[in-house]
Amino acid sequence: MRLSNPITYCLFFLLIAGTAGAQSADSLIGRLATLSGQWRTHHLKDTDYLRSMDSLVPFLEQEDSLPQWLAAYRDIAFANPKPSRYKAYYYTFMALNAANTKKLGSAIYYSEKNNNERISAGLFEKGGLSHSDMFALFVYFGNRDYNRLIQKYGTILPTLRTIPAGVTTGKISREQAFVALSILQVAEFTYYKKNDIAHMDEAAQIARDIEDKMRGQPGRFSAYRKPFDYLEHSMGFKEQSGRNPAEAARLLDLAIADVRDTAFPEHMRADYSTGLFEEAVDFYSGLHKPDSVRHYLTLLWGIGVNARESTTDRVFIAANDAFLLGDEGHYTEAYRQLRNAFEMRDSAFYAVSADKENNLYALAEADNAHAEMLRSEEKKRRAEQANLYLYFIISLLVLAGGALFLVNRERQRRRLLNLQVSLARNFHDDIGPMLIYANALAKKALDEHPAESLTELKTHIGRIMNEVRAISHDLKSNHLGTIGDLAGENATLLEKIKESTGTGYTLRTENPHQPLSHIQYTDLVKITRELIGNSIKHAACKKIHLEIKALGPDLVLQYSDDGKGMEPTGNPVGIGLQNIRERVAGLRGIFLLKNSWPRGYSIQISIPLI
Repeated sequence: MRLSNPITYCLFFLLIAGTAGAQSADSLIGRLATLSGQWRTHHLKDTDYLRSMDSLVPFLEQEDSLPQWLAAYRDIAFANPKPSRYKAYYYTFMALNAANTKKLGSAIYYSEKNNNERISAGLFEKGGLSHSDMFALFVYFGNRDYNRLIQKYGTILPTLRTIPAGVTTGKISREQAFVALSILQVAEFTYYKKNDIAHMDEAAQIARDIEDKMRGQPGRFSAYRKPFDYLEHSMGFKEQSGRNPAEAARLLDLAIADVRDTAFPEHMRADYSTGLFEEAVDFYSGLHKPDSVRHYLTLLWGIGVNARESTTDRVFIAANDAFLLGDEGHYTEAYRQLRNAFEMRDSAFYAVSADKENNLYALAEADNAHAEMLRSEEKKRRAEQANLYLYFIISLLVLAGGALFLVNRERQRRRLLNLQVSLARNFHDDIGPMLIYANALAKKALDEHPAESLTELKTHIGRIMNEVRAISHDLKSNHLGTIGDLAGENATLLEKIKESTGTGYTLRTENPHQPLSHIQYTDLVKITRELIGNSIKHAACKKIHLEIKALGPDLVLQYSDDGKGMEPTGNPVGIGLQNIRERVAGLRGIFLLKNSWPRGYSIQISIPLI
């Protein structure tokens, strides 16, 4: 029985329901061309294109050009990284095409890929009977590689023995039942050809058990009733062929009637009929009934209305023609035909069929791996391009954010500067005149009625006026003086003194960026100038040391020279120290003097920072 073609329709029946109807191949290819054109011109969405292809491709499995037509289908299906039924459909179509164009190794490979994709997409139950295994068994049978078929069947047999119980418990779907019965059918036919009656009966018994359990649940399996009937009758026919020819003939007629029934899937009908006709020829040849043989051979020649039921096995036709010629007494012609059949069967095609299958499997695997690699590289290229766009957008956002931050900070700076200027103006224009008036009143009162309290009051008013002027200056200034600025100004003065007098100096600073208020900066400049002036005028020193640093909340200024210092009986006011003390006091600071007569002196000043 020719089972290699029925398995393609078995897969088709299980996986895809086509709607193309009975049309010529040229007409269908024309529709494919139209669909491709509409898709390329963006008049057809990807999903609509895929669905339309699904309805047409199953009727073009024998076309050599089908893989080229499926290229766009493949690209669309595999553009989605997630599992999908369209990826599985692509491998289904490729398996059908390979099987019908006699590329059996490729057919097995694409069937395995189809099976894996359907499991990933949730279309097949994981761990069940594999459709690709079923496909491979039919390929081996059609290729007469019975030993490989039996070997593979042995790995599946333990699972097949559990199917009847699974049907009873509801764990076996109708698709799994169909796969199981199809595998058992090809196993039974193989063991019949090998004359292994024990194993043939075992396969038939498992099939009967499955059928019996399904009859107990008619609702679950009614959709596949006619295909199941066909499998039951065809297996019964083979089981009875060598035991009860009359019963075998009856079951063969029932199987043919099942296939011709309108409830049997139309797209499967012609090919299954062809397989049954070939089996009928073998059966009636063994019974030496030439009229029946001639009847079914005529059907297999595909003349007229039987065109779709013609066989492609020329060896089979030649061998059975020889049988009819011999039965009619044409022995010379029969011998010639029989020898011709044997030569074809023993040709290089049959001799290397297994190797050819293996090579084609490897070629299909390599071709698909190359296609997957190209898809992976394309995805990587698109991902890199997307990342480049993303980096560009992020960079623009960062630049825009930075620019916005700078603009906003400049606006805040200007707003703060305007506020400072406004406050400075209020201090100068409003509080300043009030203090001047208060100072004038205190001076007049002091002139008219001298008193210590009035003197102290006038002194405090003067200090307040100085503070207000300093605050006003600080508010109007864009830049507060720092410890570094104070050190720089003193460095300039000391460098000029060194050039003119040869007096050396050392200058050290810490935390040079610490800001100082205007009055602090101004008074400290005056203090350091006073100290340096005293050293040059009175100390006869050779080197001056100045250190300015911020220590916690205070600014510490240390000054010394290597001159003679101050005489213990001298008047410190005479060298300007009193003026320095008053300025330090005005800054709320501490003044410390250490005299080391006749080896110089040192001063330490501490004031609170702003």
